[in-house]
Amino acid sequence: MFKVLTKGCEPTRGSKYSACVDLYASEDVVIGAGDTKLVGLGVAIDLNEKKYFIQNYLEKQFSIVDRADEEYFFNHFLRSHYLQLMLRSSLAKKGLIIANGVGVIDLDFRDEIKIAIHNPITEQNFIQDDNAYITDPFEHTEYKIKKGDRIAQIALLEHKSHLFGIESDEERKGGFGSTGG
Repeated sequence: MFKVLTKGCEPTRGSKYSACVDLYASEDVVIGAGDTKLVGLGVAIDLNEKKYFIQNYLEKQFSIVDRADEEYFFNHFLRSHYLQLMLRSSLAKKGLIIANGVGVIDLDFRDEIKIAIHNPITEQNFIQDDNAYITDPFEHTEYKIKKGDRIAQIALLEHKSHLFGIESDEERKGGFGSTGG
């Protein structure tokens, strides 16, 4: 499902029961106090190999018998699934957050997957008491991400948005944030 764009950013799975796949930073980034940075993850969605999805998902899910229905079921898969991107808890433990709270990636998105990370720690977060600063609960106000650091998790989820009764025949025309300002 993933096309690796940056060597060393091959997705991994932490254990055989992990719900998500781990993703790695494709670049060095410093997220300063109060800053938000878009960090590349070195992978893109690759759905060119329809056979993989037919054999490994659709046949099990829908018990496809007639190969003529493959295109219909593949399109159903594209319309009923998405990828959800999350920050790894080890980064959240250090105070970082995913900038918009959740990362939703449509399956027709073809650019490099990126995560928007926000560092809410600022000098204003320090507490002053009797002219003495109490130490910050986090070790620093800036955070350095190195290429190859495991920083995100991604899960393939099913949705039922077709039940809203709102349809679109529009094709994606851009990358990050392209489906609406």
